[in-house]
Amino acid sequence: MNKKAILLVLFITAVGVWFILDFITIGPGLPPSESMPDWYVPKSITDSKQECTPFFPKISKFCSYGNYTRRTMLAVWYFDDDKKFLQSENELNEYLSEHGKISTLQLDISEEIDEEIKRLESKNVWRPTLGPKRFDATKYESEITSGYFLVYKNPFLESREDYFIVYYGTRESVNLSEQTPVLKKLIAKSYYMANEDGTVEGLKI
Repeated sequence: MNKKAILLVLFITAVGVWFILDFITIGPGLPPSESMPDWYVPKSITDSKQECTPFFPKISKFCSYGNYTRRTMLAVWYFDDDKKFLQSENELNEYLSEHGKISTLQLDISEEIDEEIKRLESKNVWRPTLGPKRFDATKYESEITSGYFLVYKNPFLESREDYFIVYYGTRESVNLSEQTPVLKKLIAKSYYMANEDGTVEGLKI
């Protein structure tokens, strides 16, 4: 009986350790890959679709897009693998270079984030914003759409491979400078960073 009891305790312990390690690796309460793009889609975007935007190539099978205002939109691509992310980033860069003008600039959304935090607090809602509020972004300008690309790396856990490419842009050819204040507010509403070691940056162009 003692041997059986010891074996049972060892088995239960092994299962418990396996469960804890699996929980740490996967992360608490995170959805499957196909639902991950919605993580960066604000609730104010009510017409979002779990499909890829027609404005850019399908660089991931996990994507969503929707309209923020009549002229502005958001598109999200998710990757759960570093190799696939790097390949898709290169593919997107090639497309952008061929169809428009790309450059790197710095965006500062400190004020917009502060406003968003106050808005959420008034509704007793909390959203982690541990990442930088000033960062490099990729500016894209074309005859069809213009806006900013951001890359969010490992926003949940350092042990997870999670990569998001998010485009905040216009739906038509407009003066991007005039739309930038609106797009910065959209970035603040979309922003999520629960891992203090995660990064926010532009595309590697």
